[in-house]
Amino acid sequence: MAIQNSKRGILISMTPYEKRIAVMEGGDLAELVVESAESNRVLGNIYKGVVQKVLPALKAAFIDIGLEKAGFLHQEDAIDRNILLSREYGDKDDDEAVGEELSIDQILHEGQEIMVQVVKEPISTKGARLTTHLSFAGRFLVCMPNTNFIGVSKRERDPKKRREFKKVVRRLKGPDVGYIVRTNGLSESELEISKQMRELEAKWEETKTNFENQPAETCIFKESDSVAQTIREYFSDNTDYVYVDDRDEYIAIRKELQKLSSDKINKVKLWTSKESLFEYFKIEDDYARSLQRSVPLPHGGNLVIDQTEALVAIDVNTGPKVYGKDQEKIIFETNIDACYEIAKQLRLRDIGGLVVIDFIDMELQENRDAIYQEFRKAIRKDKAPITPTPLSQFGLMEVTRKRVRTNLMTEKTHVCPICRGTGHVFRLETTLSAIDRWLSRARSKGKLKKVKMVVSSEMVDLLCKDMARMFHYLEYKHELQLELVEDDKMYPSQFYMFNDKDEDITEEYNFV
Repeated sequence: MAIQNSKRGILISMTPYEKRIAVMEGGDLAELVVESAESNRVLGNIYKGVVQKVLPALKAAFIDIGLEKAGFLHQEDAIDRNILLSREYGDKDDDEAVGEELSIDQILHEGQEIMVQVVKEPISTKGARLTTHLSFAGRFLVCMPNTNFIGVSKRERDPKKRREFKKVVRRLKGPDVGYIVRTNGLSESELEISKQMRELEAKWEETKTNFENQPAETCIFKESDSVAQTIREYFSDNTDYVYVDDRDEYIAIRKELQKLSSDKINKVKLWTSKESLFEYFKIEDDYARSLQRSVPLPHGGNLVIDQTEALVAIDVNTGPKVYGKDQEKIIFETNIDACYEIAKQLRLRDIGGLVVIDFIDMELQENRDAIYQEFRKAIRKDKAPITPTPLSQFGLMEVTRKRVRTNLMTEKTHVCPICRGTGHVFRLETTLSAIDRWLSRARSKGKLKKVKMVVSSEMVDLLCKDMARMFHYLEYKHELQLELVEDDKMYPSQFYMFNDKDEDITEEYNFV
């Protein structure tokens, strides 16, 4: 099967323990969404919450929405949304009325029932970030209840066309809802726009009914799953293929696309090859690397990525020590490589908040300026709002990037019980995923028929749970005779593989 590297596509791989979604650009992995079967996503959900505490000094309130931790609502997310919409999407000739900006204690009081939406997943010690500015996203439009604001994607720069879009939307929309026309909607017909409006407005009506009839601290609208969201966000006219390795998910995606873009439905293909989908597209190593602290650079040197509660620190290192008259040139070229690898890792890991990058020191100011411009170029394809600052004289760059979902490291690891929180080990299901991928690579590249797996007691329990369902799944999937050996001295993240001659072949088929 030959697929051109210049094409753009989406890969979706499903297992009983994990869902992985990869966005490909020009043959390379651009973005990655990984969810464990047990992960409980709340991003985009709408809740009937109760105001727990109002803090005017912080310009914020805490809202109980029935989750483990109370959600955080900032004043900006509670004021008249027309103020914010006018700043972001407004045009000089807009005539929508903009309300007065009130303080948080003028808007909310303790015990008040309120409708809020999750805009950022809870992470670590922090609860979910909330907003009262509800939105229902479709492929062409974003529906915004309780406002009549009409906005158009900034991609459309012609003032005349922007006015025309607004007239059409204003004529077609229902009462007391506003809309933003997304980039994907700029080329759609009035019929398709109207059809999506009715779907989104129906969701809003259902949510209002649920708010009236359901008790407080409950979810009254559940956002689509990650696959449906990925199709909505990334499937466009220039998407060349969508490959899915699970038949049920394949059927579900085709149904979703039938609603969104029926003429593109044939771009969705079921992956039936014995070689794993991610292995064929050569992105397993990228996935493995995205969970590691150190990332190699293409021409020598490496990045070291450390995540803390307050920020993410990225250190750029050279390879072997460089001296002499070419030192500045080699350092500059290594920093250029780092710009593109950092931009890639920010997207892959969905790193958000404050990121501090320590580039290798350069003597020339013109080189520091060039690195700043190169980094701006490298982040152009990032859909998340991202802002870098010029390099300081010490080679430091500060980057702010908006995170909306749980980042990859938080999703796939937990604080290490061995090192008491100073590092990370893989979760048990992540180790199971690595075993699954190891067997897939070994089966496709080797001539193995029998493999002895030496694993921890925890992994034996997982594999043998429910009448050894997962163990038999691995045997059946990879057409291998597996022997399971328990070693109670091993950590949960460890495993070793042996062939029928009892030779250790773990590293032979391991990932980076």
